[in-house]
Amino acid sequence: MDNLSQRYLRLCQAYSQLAERYTKLDIDHMTLREKLVPFLMAFKYYKQMAEQLAAEKEALQRELNDLRDRHQLLVSQNGSAPVSDELLSALAEAEEQMALIEETLREQDTDPDPNLLPVEKQLLEEYTKGSGDFQALLPQSSSHSGVTA
Repeated sequence: MDNLSQRYLRLCQAYSQLAERYTKLDIDHMTLREKLVPFLMAFKYYKQMAEQLAAEKEALQRELNDLRDRHQLLVSQNGSAPVSDELLSALAEAEEQMALIEETLREQDTDPDPNLLPVEKQLLEEYTKGSGDFQALLPQSSSHSGVTA
């Protein structure tokens, strides 16, 4: 009987240790998720900002092309274009804005997250791809578990 009580005591101690470890893991998991939410919100914001900048670039490019077309039309009609200071200023400003947007887009293509450390970038890539340790956290990864309709 003494042997049975010792086995039961060891089982209870093991269960207690398991419960403590699970509680710690659960707290660590909740803390990580709480920290991940602001990061994901910032990521979403910057992605939307990049899309907005690309749309603005396209709009500015169309406006610039329209101005060039109108300029060429005036040149073809009059032999020389009447260039006003206002037109030159607007054209120069549009070209400066286009250059800034193109530079920003090039920088984003090169490094979309310049403020992140390489290890943080790797974690983000793993999270967005649903690979590595993040596979179990993403809802879509469970849909790829071999269940087909």
